[in-house]
Amino acid sequence: MKAILATTLIAALLGAFHDSANARQAPLAPTTLTYTLDDIWLLPDVTRPYDPPQQMTGAFHWTYTPGDFENGTGVFSELYIPWYGSDIAALDIMVELNQIEFTLPGNYHSWGVDLQLKFVNELNPNTPAIVDTVLSKFEIWNGPPYQGHVIGGEVTPQDTPLGLTLSGTCPSVQFQIDAATPNSQVALLYAFGTGGFIIPANFPCAGTMLGLDATTQLGTLLTTDALGASYMQTNVANGACGNVYLQVLDLATCEVSAVVLLQ
Repeated sequence: MKAILATTLIAALLGAFHDSANARQAPLAPTTLTYTLDDIWLLPDVTRPYDPPQQMTGAFHWTYTPGDFENGTGVFSELYIPWYGSDIAALDIMVELNQIEFTLPGNYHSWGVDLQLKFVNELNPNTPAIVDTVLSKFEIWNGPPYQGHVIGGEVTPQDTPLGLTLSGTCPSVQFQIDAATPNSQVALLYAFGTGGFIIPANFPCAGTMLGLDATTQLGTLLTTDALGASYMQTNVANGACGNVYLQVLDLATCEVSAVVLLQ
């Protein structure tokens, strides 16, 4: 009986994964990337030409809908600005693809910030945005003024593990893959149990250990977009809900996602 059920589920799953009439694109859930400010140095060469540069540090989250990266929003979680401090709440911070601006509105008891980080290349999920040392500048008031230029640094996206997210109510489910290799292929795998199955020779990514057991099958291949995302919405067999485990394999890097129960 169990073998019959497994055979039925495999047939139903394969039919659902490969049936283009059932498989369709659906709106993606928001994705969040983390960026850090790396080796950013502020030199007060205008008002204090003999003072050494001071390092600015911080991190922010960029949240966007896959396919619409440019219209995301950036929110800082950590920040240190020399001669100012770390009070994020007091600042107006505008994060854009080509720049970040920090402003302290007004001038409260000789406190003020006007700092512009301009980028040579725009923010993106895969490579650092290099600070433009010609256009980036600052004025910071903390009693005496500190005015000068940003002399180096970059804004770096942090590595995000390959992700598989399910949404919807089984048997109507949406598969979302994030942080895969851009413009490449990923394999959506499924099995009836978890384990340490190793992909055998003569298959892509041979030798890779999965989180699935020896019943592992290929559900479908999906192509990722320029941001490393892919998604599909489909209907699966009712009996698959709560009985099938899923995992994504990046065919370019052989990285695997965490195992997710279909439910």
